[in-house]
Amino acid sequence: MKTKLSLVGAAALMAIGGAVHAQTGVAVYGQVDVFAGRMAALPGVNSSVGPITVVNGGGLSTSHLGFRGREDLGDGAYAAFELSMFIRADTGALGRSDALGPPTNLGGDQFFSRTSWVGLGHARYGSLRLGNATTLMFLNSLSNNAFGASTTFSPMNLIMFVGGPLSGGTAWNNQILYDSPVFGGFSFGLSTALAEGNGKNNVGAAAFYRQGDLSLGLAWQDVKKTPLTFADGTSFSQTKSWLMSGSYDFKVAKLFANIGAIHDGGTFAAPADRNHKLWSVSGSIPVGAGQVLAGYGSRRTGDAAAPVPATAPGGNISRRVATVGYDYFLSKRTDVYLMVMNDRTSTATLPAPPRQVDASATSFGAGIRHSF
Repeated sequence: MKTKLSLVGAAALMAIGGAVHAQTGVAVYGQVDVFAGRMAALPGVNSSVGPITVVNGGGLSTSHLGFRGREDLGDGAYAAFELSMFIRADTGALGRSDALGPPTNLGGDQFFSRTSWVGLGHARYGSLRLGNATTLMFLNSLSNNAFGASTTFSPMNLIMFVGGPLSGGTAWNNQILYDSPVFGGFSFGLSTALAEGNGKNNVGAAAFYRQGDLSLGLAWQDVKKTPLTFADGTSFSQTKSWLMSGSYDFKVAKLFANIGAIHDGGTFAAPADRNHKLWSVSGSIPVGAGQVLAGYGSRRTGDAAAPVPATAPGGNISRRVATVGYDYFLSKRTDVYLMVMNDRTSTATLPAPPRQVDASATSFGAGIRHSF
């Protein structure tokens, strides 16, 4: 009876799905990263808030859980998907942040807000993905700085993506993304995120070159879509930005450098014309079973900054971040780390007349990260 049922089931699957292709299986992957330390309030006018002793998630990586799979369709073609979610491992909550109430009214990160896409690809022609995916801008940044994807301690990511003028976040919803194949170390990507009635479409492009110890990247994006959730970014401004990045592994040390700019066009109701220049340098030096990490990043506006409320963090005139630490690998999948970071800002404040407030804060954390 079991044999007959198995034959019937196999016949039904073939009738529904047509030809049977090779399925490489679904992989479960993720990272759990938690640290303990003292974190100062993101410096700005509200830096008078003292440092807080914390156990927080996401020191060197934002904790996440995901599923990915790929099916061979024959003749070099394949289908693929990826679904992944953010996790606040210190509490077990989903997402990175809670929803914001009025006047912003942004929803919190949804269940699969980190990535949720399906696509088709070919070894010779590249791939096309539809859904929610990491932006080409963030991919360029995390690939070319010593602290990777960290949004807690990485100077590069803090001056570009956290508490600053850039809109759009690190991933776009409703995205159509093309990834080219690699030609002699060179590849490129093109993307657009459809507004679906919320502002206008986002567009982005990037080019990469990786050969041996050398890595280069150039990314550009134009953000006009109005955010609905944290995954879309928390700024309503229209922004255009570019970032040129590079790294070289000298074996005794790997060095990274970035230079870029952000143009803040304001909102549709209140247009603006403010420019921000940014740059960062960082490096990793192998020491024992781990590596010393060090980096510095600076963002500064050359235009008159609009005054902001006294609760605004991040600095709207300038921000400078310096981090140094040690990351020790207990195995290929588990590491422990200690990071110390100094964050300095200059902010133009309300009420009128505006005045400039300079602030500085030092934070540190010791953490454990496990990948699976």
